[in-house]
Amino acid sequence: MTTPNQTRTPKAPALSLAGLCGGFDDPVQQSQQVFRRALTALSEPGTLQSLPAADAPAGIHPAAYQLCLALLDAETPLWIAPALNSEALVSALRFHCGCRIVDDPGRAEFALISPDIDGELTRFAQGSHEYPHRSTTLIVQVGSLEATADWTLSGPGIDGTRKVGITGLDPRWPGMLADNRRRFPCGVDILFTAGSGLMGLPRTTRVEI
Repeated sequence: MTTPNQTRTPKAPALSLAGLCGGFDDPVQQSQQVFRRALTALSEPGTLQSLPAADAPAGIHPAAYQLCLALLDAETPLWIAPALNSEALVSALRFHCGCRIVDDPGRAEFALISPDIDGELTRFAQGSHEYPHRSTTLIVQVGSLEATADWTLSGPGIDGTRKVGITGLDPRWPGMLADNRRRFPCGVDILFTAGSGLMGLPRTTRVEI
């Protein structure tokens, strides 16, 4: 009970979860499954991996959202392209992952972007010859991913060559990818998503069109 001279301490507002996009039902098991698919995508460039269908915030592919849930935590800085940055997405990632959203792409360990990126891939952390792993991994939402099409890939993890199709990229991408490969061991690694589909393109992969 309070006396007339005492002041009641206001209660903190209750956290509202209304409209919050859900996360994994089994965070440990599902995170491990998505992590393994991401590793396979990067170790076998150009192979099409499928993630389970799932809900995601508006404008975000289920595969991209699941990658964020599996790969991000409180120690992981994320940069989100303005075209994809929404209150619904940021709220869901902060609640389920606790990740930090950064304003500078050069400080991000992961970046969620659309294919019409403003600028070059060098705006993201490139790592160094001593610490090549200190680079940004890009999660790029595209129109579609196909196992056979116009791009020819070669390099580590590919037996000979592999044909792929990635739609929705603007004409600057082949040149940016070639420059990214020339920067090895620096450069960025890329995970492309389309719906529930996933395809990896590490910095070691050569792309010919």
